[in-house]
Amino acid sequence: MKSREVAPAEVIIRRVVESAINAVKPSTLFGSNFHVASDTLHAFGTQVELDPGAGVRCVAVGKSAEAMAHEVRKKLGSRVTGIIASPVGSHIGVEGFGFYQTGHPIPDEESVRAGRAVLDFVAGADHDDLVLFLISGGGSASVFVPVEGVTLSDANRVMELLFDNGASIDKVNLVRRHLSMLGGGKLSAAAQVRKKLSLIISDVVGDDPVSIASGPTVHDDSTPADAVGFLKECGLIERLPETVRAAFAKQPEVYRAPRRSDGVIKVIASNREALEAAEKTGTENGVDSLVLTRFWEGEACGAAGAIVSIARSLERDALPVPPPALILAAGETTVKVTGAGKGGRNQQLVLSALSQMIELERRGQGLDRATVFSFGTDGKDGNSSAAGAFVSLGTVNNVAGKKDIIEDNLRRNDSNSFFSKYGGLIETGPTDTNVMDIFGVLVI
Repeated sequence: MKSREVAPAEVIIRRVVESAINAVKPSTLFGSNFHVASDTLHAFGTQVELDPGAGVRCVAVGKSAEAMAHEVRKKLGSRVTGIIASPVGSHIGVEGFGFYQTGHPIPDEESVRAGRAVLDFVAGADHDDLVLFLISGGGSASVFVPVEGVTLSDANRVMELLFDNGASIDKVNLVRRHLSMLGGGKLSAAAQVRKKLSLIISDVVGDDPVSIASGPTVHDDSTPADAVGFLKECGLIERLPETVRAAFAKQPEVYRAPRRSDGVIKVIASNREALEAAEKTGTENGVDSLVLTRFWEGEACGAAGAIVSIARSLERDALPVPPPALILAAGETTVKVTGAGKGGRNQQLVLSALSQMIELERRGQGLDRATVFSFGTDGKDGNSSAAGAFVSLGTVNNVAGKKDIIEDNLRRNDSNSFFSKYGGLIETGPTDTNVMDIFGVLVI
């Protein structure tokens, strides 16, 4: 079958990245979805009456915090005051808001200061005030106050164990909710007001609000026993600091938020919108585009194998759609860290795919038209400054001769060093949003 004339693979992939991220930026999302008319706040399909003389207290946490707060301030003006806690450095400057730059993915002392500040801030709201929570991925580490008897260092040791062992983000946040004085609805419970509204950008598979940023405004029905059960399953319970085991052993009610109204909770964006934009961009660029799933979970090397398998099907059988074609998936993979290299799950996925493509070429089944890619919508992949990477057999000269180098980089979790040397990095800088990862294959 003769291919249609389309742009080079790199050009299309970079357009896909840009459109997917732009679709879920706060500047795109808020637009006409958030405005005030006659003392009524219209917010993403919800209406809230703003009492005369009452204020709006706003807490914004996570990677999208400053950008979300900026949109709110534009619409509410001096009526709103607030606190921003984010791992992304201030680059907008929002009048009326204090700012804390915090650690991520591991909380730091500034995270603790921010956590205490927001607890005091919402507790000081007048009864008729609206308390507005702007929640996004990264919020768990942005505001974190350990439960009584647990130090920040001990809590972080638990987080490091979970991350290094490839725990999924929902399980990480299950454990973190029971180590935090804010998670699982405890921040919302501190606000003794009639009106609460949470606007949330999802960075978890399935978009469960209690798992996003550890659910600071969503009541949690799990208990410390659930966290302990998971830690036992993955063989980590004996490696926990003694203070953490002691905290988990206390009665569940000690660290659970009281059952008060969480207010209105709205998930305003997820990877659905990003995937829709990416798919549309592929179509506009002359390639048949198809979304497989937005609920992908599992190890990055397994995802790489699946994507390479799809690439073979596209090239050999023109299935599930005839080339030129773009196949997309989204979710969040994991990597079990065994080395001290530089990179993240997206670059690890792409480098693993390249290794498998080289093996197919060695067997005479090379993929001559496929480009595999993966990127984080927050613009940062692991401990690198890149968002992700793309690769084809043609983008790395003499790939067969680099098989040992590739395998060594994979073992050391040093994917970024490989792509920095041989090309293929996707670099966006901070994006002011976070709806997990998007990956796939383009065959032209």
